[in-house]
Amino acid sequence: MEIQRDGVYTVSIKQSEKYMKEKSEEGFSYIDVMIAVIILLVGILALLSAITGAVFQSKGQEQQLNAKQIATSTMESIMSVKETDRDGRLGWIRIGNIGSNPDVNGVNQGIFVTGFQNVRTDAGLDEVIGTADDTGTAVPGFQRRIVVTDECDATRPSYNCATPGTWVVRIRSVEVTVTYFVGTVQRQEVLTTVLTDYAVKD
Repeated sequence: MEIQRDGVYTVSIKQSEKYMKEKSEEGFSYIDVMIAVIILLVGILALLSAITGAVFQSKGQEQQLNAKQIATSTMESIMSVKETDRDGRLGWIRIGNIGSNPDVNGVNQGIFVTGFQNVRTDAGLDEVIGTADDTGTAVPGFQRRIVVTDECDATRPSYNCATPGTWVVRIRSVEVTVTYFVGTVQRQEVLTTVLTDYAVKD
């Protein structure tokens, strides 16, 4: 039913109510629901990605700290060899990789293994980390390499100088590298120092 007022037709109240009722009963279409679900899934995936990244970063920092501790304790053990000379078993001449530091008889005196090796929990009978007698279980995911290099002292030239001399090597550089994994990514910590064997005289 239409009512004419001032030449304008208006919809009756009943027709208007019927139209509103039909409109309110339509609800959401399948497309509306699917769009809402997709938006929700995108948000959930973003949240999961953030959580995974945080866990990965935390694990990486823990592994890095462990690697630094291994490298530091190894370096301290190497430095202790220089200051320890029990019955001639240790001392300056022992600071070298296996196959280096020949004595007067041509016998190599270096004690540190070459290449990357598993990190063991026990230093072994010699009480020095990084030697062939290290025992105990291997620390999972970690490997260590010790490189000892004779350095030239130009004022006291030794065999390794550009102009070789007869002086005994008194300077050695030491590099300790520890590798570890964060997920499938391999990382490493490197610690270096220089050791000398000069006696201080008054």
